[in-house]
Amino acid sequence: MMQNFLLQASAWPLGFDTHAALKSPCPRRSGWLVAGFCVALVISAAGLVRAQDAESVGDAARAFRARRAAQANQDTARPAQSPLSATTLVAWQMAGMAVPDMLNELQLRGITFVPDDPHLNPLKDAQLALELLAALPNVPSHPDASSSSEVPQALIATAQAFSGKNYATARHTLETLAQRNQDASLYAALGNLNFVSGDLPSAKTAFLRSAQLDPSFAYAHVRLAQIYYRLEQGSQMADEAKQALRLQPANAEAHKYMALSATLQMQDSGGAASGGNQVEDLSDLKAGSNTEAKNLNNQGIALAQQSEWAKAEAAYKRAIELDPQVALYYYNLGNLYTKRRFTQQALAALNKAKTLAPRNMAVRQNLGYTMCQFHLFSDAVNEFHEMLEMDPHWNMARPCLIQALDALGRKQEADQVEMDYKLYKSSDDSGDDGDADADADDSKKTGVHL
Repeated sequence: MMQNFLLQASAWPLGFDTHAALKSPCPRRSGWLVAGFCVALVISAAGLVRAQDAESVGDAARAFRARRAAQANQDTARPAQSPLSATTLVAWQMAGMAVPDMLNELQLRGITFVPDDPHLNPLKDAQLALELLAALPNVPSHPDASSSSEVPQALIATAQAFSGKNYATARHTLETLAQRNQDASLYAALGNLNFVSGDLPSAKTAFLRSAQLDPSFAYAHVRLAQIYYRLEQGSQMADEAKQALRLQPANAEAHKYMALSATLQMQDSGGAASGGNQVEDLSDLKAGSNTEAKNLNNQGIALAQQSEWAKAEAAYKRAIELDPQVALYYYNLGNLYTKRRFTQQALAALNKAKTLAPRNMAVRQNLGYTMCQFHLFSDAVNEFHEMLEMDPHWNMARPCLIQALDALGRKQEADQVEMDYKLYKSSDDSGDDGDADADADDSKKTGVHL
């Protein structure tokens, strides 16, 4: 069996420079070897569509579409929730919830107060978004609801401090309010304050408490997925994204983090190509005969692991000067540039590796993901389409392809690729728990040794 190596690539285009060290080998199938890590892109709460349960691929496709339609119906017909108080609106805005999402919740749930001047003026003082203030007169009002219609003066002052980026003052007051009231929206606001202040552990604690107080609050799970991404905890990230999707199957942010969890798992796992005699995996990247170049490559990896970026770059470049026809050296250099977010240099190095090893799936995979990171979605689509033509079983290409197609507005194609992902996933023996033994404390790999 071919040895698994770790692919090095930077994170998805969220501005975060993080990785998770996750591993899980996949079993060999007769006739071909499945990808060394079985990425798990669970886009919905429904189970996987298995080809053996249908008479044909067409039947499987129809079954998949039916499940997607059922999920959409569930999302629009979710159980009625209580109307929103003025306090909740102010807290949600501080929690970082997008205005369109808040408008949608307002229309679905209504409000606990009459949108007259005595109630709107405190919201103006709290600097509630103008779009929300303009929408409130047209929102169903349920003034008989039990929730208080008054905005505490302390919360108004907190919102003003938050708007003025006086995070320390806002955080102190909000901690007191959240602990006193034990309200999910206030803990979410506290979580976002901690997040923007750079205190990720405290942000995680606050959002966990928010989700505990209101298990139906999908936003808390989405933010937890984001935090776990920043903390390089891929397994927990996937769990929170899944939980958000169980609550809101159409939640776009949850879909994004579900895809990102698969991306992280792919990026930090080595993989044998899944089939055919004409494609290669990472273990096929060979060094030349120059011993000094080999040593420099290994030195570059060690330096990169110590965050000595300039020295690592110099070592890789010198290795290339000594042996310019070795794809591996360009591959490692390109991954270093990707991590450092040097767009043009990363693409140039990885494209050179591709020129030298055009059928190496590991090289192509990292090139495609780097294109996605830098929002070159059209190029990424072309790259992954070529890969899948070379080897349709290389299923780890599909999560980013789905994301790129969605970004380009090609929803129908994205749905088809998603269906293909599930069909190919169901044809191996890997199951859905590929990250079950993930260890976030593993050493991060920054290149491929010789």
